[in-house]
Amino acid sequence: MRFNSIPAVTMALALVALAGPARAEVTLNAGARLSHDNNVNGSPDTPSKDNQRSDYYLSLSTAAVYFTPLDAAQTRYFIGQIGALSSTYNQFDNLDSSALVTSAGLYQQLSPTWSGQITGRGFIRNTKQDDRDSDGLGGTLEIKKQLSQTLWIKGVVDYEDSKANLTTFSYTGKTYGVNLGYLPLKDTFVNLGYSYSKRDFESATPFVSKSKTLFAEVSQRLAKNWYLNFGYAHGDNDSNFAGTAYTNHIVSAGVSISY
Repeated sequence: MRFNSIPAVTMALALVALAGPARAEVTLNAGARLSHDNNVNGSPDTPSKDNQRSDYYLSLSTAAVYFTPLDAAQTRYFIGQIGALSSTYNQFDNLDSSALVTSAGLYQQLSPTWSGQITGRGFIRNTKQDDRDSDGLGGTLEIKKQLSQTLWIKGVVDYEDSKANLTTFSYTGKTYGVNLGYLPLKDTFVNLGYSYSKRDFESATPFVSKSKTLFAEVSQRLAKNWYLNFGYAHGDNDSNFAGTAYTNHIVSAGVSISY
């Protein structure tokens, strides 16, 4: 769920609300991020980590976001987005993938400190493994509480239904997460979070994967529309098959731009 420009959209909504007359806006976003995964092949931790392999990969993203107020008080917005994402690996190029995503949603200011957003999406994913190519639908519900001018907490619930060319790789997935956002300085944003994901695959033998992720991200504005981003994520992964549990650590750095 890294492909998500909602935080940028939410900040833009706040700026529009302060700016004056209600009007529609379009933002164009793009980013590049270099990441290193110490266990890119998902090899189990036990009885030995000797088969775990690391690799670097480059992620590129671009998106166009349209949002417009639906009331004079500017407490309700329609948000539409179309975007693309690609990942290219240095050694394990069989993991290369790309995706096209479209979404539409509604943002609602519930009170001076509470807000919510519901979004539906459709997507197409392409990989180097034709059996894994897929398309599907998903939806996200977000509830945010502004604790102070510089601190907020947000809960996220996500559902996805992915249909692959080979049924074995099709799944339904649920994700639950919580994020803590903090602005320690005017141009510095810190995001801490935890998520739990579960995927039920449509294989002949029931297969269920589970992932718990802790992550931290720091974004620093370099200029008016340019941002430098750093991230770390720790993943704890398992399934209903014995001996498949593994952990991984991902560090990343990137740059993004928004107009």
